[in-house]
Amino acid sequence: MNTSFLARNIKYLRNQKNWSQQDLADRLNRVHATISKWETEKEVPPLETLVELSKLFQVSIDYLVGNHYEEEHYVKEFNQLYQINKTDEELMQIVDYLKQHPNFKEILHKYTTQSIIDRKVFEEMMGIYVKK
Repeated sequence: MNTSFLARNIKYLRNQKNWSQQDLADRLNRVHATISKWETEKEVPPLETLVELSKLFQVSIDYLVGNHYEEEHYVKEFNQLYQINKTDEELMQIVDYLKQHPNFKEILHKYTTQSIIDRKVFEEMMGIYVKK
């Protein structure tokens, strides 16, 4: 099991609910430090707790431990969302890269939320031209 996926998913799902670590600890009858240890990969929750977490967050244990989607599933959802009718091999490679480099997703998100002027400056610096 890849503990980094588990740690990130616990933190992500907790944040989605706008819960503090103490809020989650209270719901699971644990102490705050336990949640912190899970989210920093210092400890792994026992199986019984994974079951509790999956029920609490309404996700599967597979999702919690990082087995939630394969590239094809991501691409299928993306294609459905953007009404693309064919498999896009480049998109599958991008999804795979994002799975392997979660920090890049944050960087990309920051870029997409910048003002148009800031994006143009960045694109010029990087020698990138993005068609609108």
